[in-house]
Amino acid sequence: MLTKLVKIIAMKIVEILCNPRPGSFNLALAASAREKLESLGHEVTLHDLYKEGFDPVLEAAELARSYSLDGLVQVHCNELSAADGLIIFHPEWWGQPPAVLKGWVDRVFRQGVAYDLDGEEFTQKGWKPLFEGKKGLVFCTSDAESATASRTLEMLWTDAVLGRCGMKAACHVLRDLRRTDPHSRRNWQSFMLQEIEAWFPRANPAGSPRS
Repeated sequence: MLTKLVKIIAMKIVEILCNPRPGSFNLALAASAREKLESLGHEVTLHDLYKEGFDPVLEAAELARSYSLDGLVQVHCNELSAADGLIIFHPEWWGQPPAVLKGWVDRVFRQGVAYDLDGEEFTQKGWKPLFEGKKGLVFCTSDAESATASRTLEMLWTDAVLGRCGMKAACHVLRDLRRTDPHSRRNWQSFMLQEIEAWFPRANPAGSPRS
């Protein structure tokens, strides 16, 4: 049997956690994901937005500049630009991410980092995504019942944010959270880990054979 040589390099992954509850299922998922990614040989940077005290407010002066004077925002921008992948964990609040996470998108997915406007001066410029080649996964938890829930979150992340900036993107939502038993949560966590490994395969030394 012939063995195909496939080089899978270690990737840089940024993890974003946005949930104020210290014992949340989101926190458990984020910790498990980080452990899984590191076991696959990848480099992971985890940011807990609430613990960091991330300021979500995008002010007019910052919007007018091509960069942020906030050191933490600059760290996030630089890490995301250098990363191969992004994984986000958050609860659904009123059909949307928490305000802190929305503000993180406003301040970090900024022009010159996540996208640019391409065209001649004094003309209508076209949208230019800057995150092509990167991968983005989002895992959300929601109390909404599956039968009646909208698909707002999935469309927000895959179409309006990650996908629009060029990422290969997917969003998975665990609904009916309050009514799920421990067994169901473990199954969903296992699904998450399988999805992560499928998107970010195990890194192997250069030239190592993989069938």
